[in-house]
Amino acid sequence: MKKNKRIKWTSLLVITVMSATLLNGCTTSTKEAASNTTVTKATSKTETKELSEVRVGYIPDINGAAPIVIGEEKGFFKEAGIKVTPTKFLSGPPEFQAMAAGELDIAYIGPGATFLAAQGKGKIIAVASLSKSDKLLATKSSGIKSWADLKGKTVGVPKGTSGEMILNLGLEKVGLKPSDVNIINLEVAGAVSSFIANKVDAVAIWSPYTAEIEKHVGKDNILVVGDNEQFYPEYVFPASWVVNPTFLEKKPEVVEQFLQAWIASNDYKLKNIEETITLTAAFTQVPEDSLRSQLKDIEWIESSKIAAYLQDGTAKKWYENLQHLFVKSEKLKEVVPAEQFLVSDLFNNAINKLVK
Repeated sequence: MKKNKRIKWTSLLVITVMSATLLNGCTTSTKEAASNTTVTKATSKTETKELSEVRVGYIPDINGAAPIVIGEEKGFFKEAGIKVTPTKFLSGPPEFQAMAAGELDIAYIGPGATFLAAQGKGKIIAVASLSKSDKLLATKSSGIKSWADLKGKTVGVPKGTSGEMILNLGLEKVGLKPSDVNIINLEVAGAVSSFIANKVDAVAIWSPYTAEIEKHVGKDNILVVGDNEQFYPEYVFPASWVVNPTFLEKKPEVVEQFLQAWIASNDYKLKNIEETITLTAAFTQVPEDSLRSQLKDIEWIESSKIAAYLQDGTAKKWYENLQHLFVKSEKLKEVVPAEQFLVSDLFNNAINKLVK
């Protein structure tokens, strides 16, 4: 990466994902300080244009960080008239907490946090990808070989995440209830470290943490009990980008500007995957091999197809079907129409303007 094109985040705290997770043991955000506004030269040498700040939450993996990296590195955000201030999170629920506190405008979330959008705490503005990264891992010493063997065992899982969603699906598949298992609610770092230290029999977690566990414990000492693909196509697991409802109400034009940059970044990464890996590794300080390994668990989608899925009702069906899982786990009282939390017009307006 050329030095003059490096991402210029002010006072960016550069750490590896697992150093942050295992040493700090928290899922709260680490904010990168940035000025509220940036003035840049407009087309006319005598005029200036003030960029609109957008505070964006990302997760430091190839799916949650790449659009932010590409958007900044390739100038897509600047071209769209916005300045992104990034904040790192390790899971979706803390991002919604930050939005509720007025500290975050837009964020990337995994499928498991979708119920919070359905509760009205965020509006989904883009489908990021379809996820296949969630797994239930068991230690060989636990004696667990199938979902049925989880009865009476201790399982660590970050509540409110896609890990919990996969765990519940697996238990239901064999007629078990969550009460039949000793489920411990652990933050992401705690779930990983507890499994590595053999303090739990199994853990429901996702990539890249599955790879980190394998690295420390050894592939031969782990059994993959189940994953997303066991429940496809009945259930599809979309990762999403969500917006703070208050921010959307006050600044819909800025949200559309963000989407224009996101769309450009999304299509660029699909055509330049190796460059995307290199840039994302430099930003997150996650090794390139680790990021590359995550690709097998992600189905990225071209922006034009995302627009079609938002228009023809496909995405609506995905999100409404997921809600049935949240109702069963008592995170939602009932399934609500997806149009209450899924905004499609902004994405389609953004892509149409780019096409023109």
